[in-house]
Amino acid sequence: MSAQWWDVLLYGGIAGGATFVGMFMILAREAWSRRFSASLVSYSAGVLLGVGFLHVLPEALELNARSPGYILLAFILFYFLEHHLLIHAGHEEQHHVQLEDDCHDGCCTRPHPLGMVAFFGMALHSAIDGMIIGTGFEASHELGLLAALGVIAHEVPEGIAMLSILLHYGWPRRKAIELTSFVALATPAAAVISYALVRDLAPRWLGALLAMAGGSFVYIAASDLIPESHRSRGLPASLALVAGVLTAVLAGLATHAH
Repeated sequence: MSAQWWDVLLYGGIAGGATFVGMFMILAREAWSRRFSASLVSYSAGVLLGVGFLHVLPEALELNARSPGYILLAFILFYFLEHHLLIHAGHEEQHHVQLEDDCHDGCCTRPHPLGMVAFFGMALHSAIDGMIIGTGFEASHELGLLAALGVIAHEVPEGIAMLSILLHYGWPRRKAIELTSFVALATPAAAVISYALVRDLAPRWLGALLAMAGGSFVYIAASDLIPESHRSRGLPASLALVAGVLTAVLAGLATHAH
């Protein structure tokens, strides 16, 4: 097995593991994880913006001059997916309010259908994350590492959101853990499958896929994570976003050095 295959397996696995970390933070330290959730989300947004703008999108433009059109396409697709299916961490409170219309005491006595909608949306999102990792490693080892960093950064909030939504919507604890675990495993599975499918892909098509991957990073940061971070008006969340961007910059310098 080639070194690139091992990289896809390793970093896809780490990304899936990050979702598990978010899940266990809720199970073990729910009060602590909620207290610092705004800073965590802000940091994730910074990493995604840094990796998207500084690394993934420039590489896409080098491979395909029409990449801006694919970036716009990614924004449109993610808008429709999010508007009609996906439920991200930033929309958790909105759905809590909607749920309370159906559950007068703030908690359902039986599983609410919105929990399953959230599950399908998160699973699809995780699969797309895995595809981004697989596509990145096909472009280059360096870009694969940076794409994996961007994915890993927002997988922890995803694990927190997924388990929180299911538990709040009245799903049994064991079932909620099982569904969240499936969401986590979707990322490494999709990374392996996508890498196998895009191997030796023509540069222009690889550039198009990278453009859509970079566009998805920017969309998630701008439409989902940053609005969520605005709930915390304090300085820590702002500093966390800057720290996330600096992480992407330093990671780029480190990979260039190798």
